[in-house]
Amino acid sequence: MTGHGTDEGVTEAWKRIEDGLRRVLPASLRHLAAPAEDQQIDAVEAALAQPLPPDLRASLRIHNGTTWPHAGSGQPSPVPLDWFYDTERIVERTRMWRDSHNPEPEWDDPQVWAYLVDKDLLRLNGPVRPVVGTAGAVVVGDMNGDVHWLLDFDPAPGGTPGQVVRVDVECSSWDVLAPSWAQLLVRYAEDLELFAADPDSSTLIIEQDLGPACEWGTASDLWATRPAWLQGVEARNPHL
Repeated sequence: MTGHGTDEGVTEAWKRIEDGLRRVLPASLRHLAAPAEDQQIDAVEAALAQPLPPDLRASLRIHNGTTWPHAGSGQPSPVPLDWFYDTERIVERTRMWRDSHNPEPEWDDPQVWAYLVDKDLLRLNGPVRPVVGTAGAVVVGDMNGDVHWLLDFDPAPGGTPGQVVRVDVECSSWDVLAPSWAQLLVRYAEDLELFAADPDSSTLIIEQDLGPACEWGTASDLWATRPAWLQGVEARNPHL
């Protein structure tokens, strides 16, 4: 069951997001979906054999994802992705993610990740293991089918189970956006408020016909910089 405090915190975060969107991107509000029923959320947990965090459950009971904005229609996305998934698509896309898992023991190794980071071939922002298709993840949204947001239930040392991670597989880039879904919503609400007050002070970039850019939350200056949890790990070249 979701705690009363969790419900209140998530409700307040969504209210702030909606108020922010009303100020800076009002055309996007129509894409916030209606609430999910508890039975729909329970079905996600059953299908994925993964309990959902109380804050995600509370969020789905406010908006069951977002609807797909039509390109060029002047109906922008309200979030820094094409969409947040509804309960059905969370199941569908998470299964697709898990089906893509291809274990590679020679590569799925912190020593190799340290080498790839050092060589500018991989960028890690935070305590996240760069393994595509892990079973310990629930995918909650995407941009163009290649940038995903997921809840990571098997974080690297120092991470928080259920942390929100942005994964850009094509660019070999992994960013921990927030330690929890509720904190992610608050972070987004704060940046919308900053954008409304002074766009240059916010990390958001918003195009009125498209919505917030999907690069939100990334740290492009971290190439060749190891995250704290990889400090001290001896690098290993997987090609040798």
